[in-house]
Amino acid sequence: MPRYFFDIHDDVLAVSDAEGEVCASPDEAGRRAAQILLEIAQPNLNQNGCSELLALVRDETQRVVFTTTLSIVGKRFDAPVLLPGCHGGARRSGSSERQYA
Repeated sequence: MPRYFFDIHDDVLAVSDAEGEVCASPDEAGRRAAQILLEIAQPNLNQNGCSELLALVRDETQRVVFTTTLSIVGKRFDAPVLLPGCHGGARRSGSSERQYA
């Protein structure tokens, strides 16, 4: 199986992967790149809760075959914000857990 290399870029740093990982296809390597970004995003958020990450996936010929990005944007509010359609003190009906397909 082919080997793919994952170069990671953030707001300040770029790291080039010299070791790589074996993956069955460029699509599988792309899914692995997304997983890598998720793994490094949470512990590396900057002070305002924002982070921009980019992964470039290279094949064995050094050609970029897949890219993926992850953006996390956090914003602190000094006063509570009431979203449109929400009423203060309103309660949700039904289960508090959501089901996603």
